[in-house]
Amino acid sequence: MCNREMTLGEEIIGLATRGIDTPTVERIYKKYIEMAADKESKEAMEAYCVNDELAIKEFINALFRAPAKSDLKDAEVGDKTTIKLVGLGEVAATVHKVTDDKVMLIFDDYVAERPMNESDTNEGGFEDSDLNKWLHTEFVKALPYSIRARLTDVTIPTVGEMFGWDDAWDRNHFEADNDKQLPLMKQRRNRVAYYNNECECGWLRNATKKEFSSTAFAIVGGGGDANYDGTSNSVGVRPEIWLVK
Repeated sequence: MCNREMTLGEEIIGLATRGIDTPTVERIYKKYIEMAADKESKEAMEAYCVNDELAIKEFINALFRAPAKSDLKDAEVGDKTTIKLVGLGEVAATVHKVTDDKVMLIFDDYVAERPMNESDTNEGGFEDSDLNKWLHTEFVKALPYSIRARLTDVTIPTVGEMFGWDDAWDRNHFEADNDKQLPLMKQRRNRVAYYNNECECGWLRNATKKEFSSTAFAIVGGGGDANYDGTSNSVGVRPEIWLVK
């Protein structure tokens, strides 16, 4: 991921105001990306940061204009925005969590339908899944540059965030997380999501426990309840993104 990109942007803007030429600024930016990329994410990071010529051009151009005020500084839970995704259309997103320096948004509806893994396995969990790779490459490239410039993480919701852990069935069937139910997800209507104007099911981050099934992950059912589905089935993808304010 492009971690700390906003901090980098502020530092480079400072250089630009002291007369550093554009090619030098661009070289500094690329070098930072190479150094910041960890072993697992470097390939994906280069795909949407280093090799994305349009994004680099927009980034460099932005450096030499007066920086715009962040529209996330005063964000509150429940605030909504619409994000235009290249090739995927316009999808509304809602603020679900706010910290001192970051904002977490979840898309209101599914942006695509994809398998969790091409093969029938949940080995390695969500982190090693084909869906996670897709989110960090193709999906990120579909985001507008203004979002990518603030992006610190992209994932999908957890069972805890959607439902909490009060239900014994959930605890017995899904790998645990440490998340509490998001306030807005206490309302069923916020858990229900659509794809192509049809109410659909959608993936969650938790694999099913091995003693129950080694080929499934948790999902949100069409009625907003917890369920599960086989990893190779195409199910709705509802991204969760974290942005620097």
